[in-house]
Amino acid sequence: MARTKAFDTNEILHKAMSVFGNRGYEGTSLPDLITGLGIARQSIYDTYGTKWDLFFSAVQHYMEQKNQELKRYCEGPGTILEKVELVFTTIIKVLIDPELRPQCFIISSAIEQAPQNKELSAYLQANIEQSEQIFYAMLEQAVVQGEIAPEANLRDLARFLVHERIALITSAKLGMDEPKLLGIMQMILLVFRTLQNS
Repeated sequence: MARTKAFDTNEILHKAMSVFGNRGYEGTSLPDLITGLGIARQSIYDTYGTKWDLFFSAVQHYMEQKNQELKRYCEGPGTILEKVELVFTTIIKVLIDPELRPQCFIISSAIEQAPQNKELSAYLQANIEQSEQIFYAMLEQAVVQGEIAPEANLRDLARFLVHERIALITSAKLGMDEPKLLGIMQMILLVFRTLQNS
């Protein structure tokens, strides 16, 4: 009879996001993973495979989780300004939390590794396009509801929002503090205020 794993695989992926986010892929050693994940070396190999397999699984776990959250916010109640503010306020709250922010930094590690790995690069591109489509659907609904002028370039706006979402993570990793991150969010909201259908 097969033994039941004594750990939650999703919880381990969350921990892996933090370890890789803190140290980067290249800077993360097997001892770092054993300490950070709290499981034995053989358990890592048996459950996730190589260090690269674990890294890729953690990237996928992070990005899929974030897109599910994004979809929930964009399809939820509220005006376009309220939805955009909710999306970016949520990101900033995580980025200023010392315990949660390293999980987001796995994106920086993934971007660094993408040029050397076609599979990862293709995955990141597909995920970015998914994020863009979620924003685009939200913007289309805003046009229908008369919140945004119909002549607005929705595709470019959706790409802008995806870019700013990733850029906030990079800025926070480089040391940008909460007031500056919030200032960027206010500029994003200003863009949408100027597009409102008067």
